[in-house]
Amino acid sequence: MRGVEAFDPTHHRPHPPGYPLTIGLGKLFAALGLDPFHALVASSVTFSLVGYLALVAAYSRMAAGPGPSDGSERAVGVAAALLFCLSPPMLLYGPLALSDAPALAFLALALAAGARLADRLRGGAIAGGRLPLGGAAALGAFSAAAIGCRPQLVVAVVPMVAVALAVALQGFRRAAASRALVRRALLRLAAAAAAGFAVAALAWFVPLVIASGGPRGLVASLTRQAWLVAEADAGAARAGLGPAGMLVRFAAHPWGQKSVAVPVLLLAGIGASWVARHRRWLAAPLLALSGVDLAFALAVMDPADAVRYALPSLLAVAFLAAVGSLALARGLRRPAAHWLPTGYLIARFALYTGPLLLVRTTTPSPPVQAITWAGDHVPKKALVLVDPPLAPHASQLLADRRLVLEDPDLRALASAGGQPAFLLSDGRSAWPGAVTFAWPESDAYGKLTRGYYREVSWSPIPTSCLYEGLAGTYRWERGWRWLDRAASVRFVTAGATRLGLTLALPGDVPYPGVDVELAVVGSGETAHAFVPRGGQVSPVLTLPGGSQAEVQLRSARDFVPAKSGLNPDTRRLAVQLLGCERDPGVAAVKAPQ
Repeated sequence: MRGVEAFDPTHHRPHPPGYPLTIGLGKLFAALGLDPFHALVASSVTFSLVGYLALVAAYSRMAAGPGPSDGSERAVGVAAALLFCLSPPMLLYGPLALSDAPALAFLALALAAGARLADRLRGGAIAGGRLPLGGAAALGAFSAAAIGCRPQLVVAVVPMVAVALAVALQGFRRAAASRALVRRALLRLAAAAAAGFAVAALAWFVPLVIASGGPRGLVASLTRQAWLVAEADAGAARAGLGPAGMLVRFAAHPWGQKSVAVPVLLLAGIGASWVARHRRWLAAPLLALSGVDLAFALAVMDPADAVRYALPSLLAVAFLAAVGSLALARGLRRPAAHWLPTGYLIARFALYTGPLLLVRTTTPSPPVQAITWAGDHVPKKALVLVDPPLAPHASQLLADRRLVLEDPDLRALASAGGQPAFLLSDGRSAWPGAVTFAWPESDAYGKLTRGYYREVSWSPIPTSCLYEGLAGTYRWERGWRWLDRAASVRFVTAGATRLGLTLALPGDVPYPGVDVELAVVGSGETAHAFVPRGGQVSPVLTLPGGSQAEVQLRSARDFVPAKSGLNPDTRRLAVQLLGCERDPGVAAVKAPQ
């Protein structure tokens, strides 16, 4: 939305590489009187329909044989296009304000152009002796447009174009009178495709360079983004997932439950065998696109967002599954029966995503619910601390509030001037007085999304427990901070003589509990606590007096969730700090839950 308002990739409007054509399409629809959000949605819905029509055309040509048509190729085209366009990720992401639908539509148009080009060159008979240079130019232009919507597609689109040109010349080569004629045809078609690509690419590349502050600015922003992807998506996000886990995320999860994903992939396997056996070369560009894109995604993409990143590979899976259905039906001598698995799968897709789509179209999202609730319940002068995933919502919808879009220290809390402070966080909060807004939990939400925004909480920060992490502490997480094995924390004690801390461990840690030694710096006061798995304890320390006190905590052991197979988190964690209390009562131990 910010990018449609003012395109500036260097300041993440949107983030690099900028998605220039997606933003351009948003601006085009905004010129019709729509706000930026609905302009992007209108673009996605429009191109979802364009993509369907283009896929029917492309798939139908890919399924056709060299002989007379029996009408089955059209049925395969329609069935495959329906399987893709009504697949769970397309039902979920197709109508959203994202770059996927326009990019996929341009990929479909490029595939259709490549298949039509090959059809016209088949047999070497060209009307009037002229090469279909317009078809080659369309192939290049649509390919460049797809990259303009999602620049990371360049890795798979370039091989797709090369294979499409090679396939288009295959039939022409067999019927041509001489090799020289084939070479000239290849050069002319490649030049036409390159010209189409260049014209379409310049239309989005020049605005991208200008918005990035020139070539140096573009290179700098792309370099930073590449390092981020290498460190996060291709590194930390993959911890704890082996090759099998990665393949399941990218190949199976997009189709939903196992009872649906397995039949889809089995049908695709049958279809792949049929395509290879009958040498349907027109499908080669599609297979090149999807194969290279899937390999690239498996190598570097964040598996948490695997369903979206796998969408280009689903183009081939849907086509092969439709071909497999027809091959199976023909084997049973009931060709029309190929619609049965297609209809069954589409019905299962709808049932799987239906509850999520229903709540999404009838109920405001949890972030919006939370921010609406804040209008009457969070004082205007309160300091609002924002969990990083909710920074876009807060900056857009809470612009009139005092926001801290990062982990605050004592100075930030002190700047509240005695006013209350609240934490707006993604997830259910464990703090007393917290209010949580949620959509229902579902398998579709878990498999098809990154898991963000299903639950959003407001947590009042207790003024009786203000502290600052000096070392070995991580950011606030819905009511707690994780501490490293050695941590140091400064507390506001306001002259209190005793300080009670609440330490906890969740129930999924890989050990039964942890011993923690606590020491007040400068006083020699120490304490010991054993924190059981799934429980919490409240040790009490004697203070020397004064306004602040520094406490050091040393845990006997720690763990890395990624190495323990719990989640992709690569931090080294020991124990949770839930809160503190000045001058508490008698220390208590709560039973594990």
